[in-house]
Amino acid sequence: MRLPPFQYLEPINVEEALSMIATHKEKIKIVAGGTEVLNHMKLRLIEPAFVMNIGNLPSLDRVDINDTEIVIGANTRLKDIARAPLVNKRFKAISEAASQVASPTITNMATVGGNLLQNTRCMYYDQSGMVLNGLERCHKRGGTVCLAVKGSNRCFSVYQGDMAPALIAFDARCVLEKKGSTRTVPITELFTGTGITPLAIGADELLTKIIIPKPKTLCGSAYRKLRLRGSVDYPLASAAAFVSVTNDRKDTTCRLVIGAAGASPKVIDGPSGEADVEKMVQRAYEQTEGVNNLQLPGAYRRKMVSVLAKRAIAAAMDGIKEGM
Repeated sequence: MRLPPFQYLEPINVEEALSMIATHKEKIKIVAGGTEVLNHMKLRLIEPAFVMNIGNLPSLDRVDINDTEIVIGANTRLKDIARAPLVNKRFKAISEAASQVASPTITNMATVGGNLLQNTRCMYYDQSGMVLNGLERCHKRGGTVCLAVKGSNRCFSVYQGDMAPALIAFDARCVLEKKGSTRTVPITELFTGTGITPLAIGADELLTKIIIPKPKTLCGSAYRKLRLRGSVDYPLASAAAFVSVTNDRKDTTCRLVIGAAGASPKVIDGPSGEADVEKMVQRAYEQTEGVNNLQLPGAYRRKMVSVLAKRAIAAAMDGIKEGM
């Protein structure tokens, strides 16, 4: 499919990029790897007047490490995150998530910022114009119906990013810049929980950095996902787990983040004793929206969330044992 016509912009620094965004706002789309935006343009799901490439901005393409945190530029390629020794050693879930995004071809191009800021997906929305012309206009397309859940007054499209659950498990934050100001928010606050407009980022804002605090205690983490093809597909269910233990080994806590479970990742916190883990897994199951709008039945994906949650927590606990 051919791309619709657009004007191409390529700023030489962040300041120029912010100025371009401030000028064009809703008329502009930002690409770095372009692995999602270009596909949506080919399907005519979006037809921006301007496309701005920020992929060549060097200040956004690096990993900086200090005593308290890791700062990852939004343009950092997923392959570089997956291969970074410190990330692989101390932030295992993040490394595993980055390495499991689609195929090697995609991970060589895709950026952490692009993966975070994905739109929600649904088999009744992510289609070519030829297919969509034969379907009733759904909520996500400005209509009044949900084709996946008949009679529903809201959109049930699904957020399928890999990186968000893993980053949220580590309580990561992101830096959003616009002309004249900057704000830093937890990644959880990037999501509205609404399928139609899933991201809480202004039309004049640019995601520039991801900040991951270094854990102060012994910890382990893991990321597990379900997909049809092992090296290609978006997650149909996913779970990231972060388990930490106090220095005296008396208290253990767990954060479980499930993905592909609704319009945003779901966060479940609690102790990590055996009985507590079962309760967290049950809560994960209850919070998952099992809707038939992806490649596998919703009921099956919902059950698999429980399986993936148990596996992720078990792997995270094994990581703690290895570090002792």
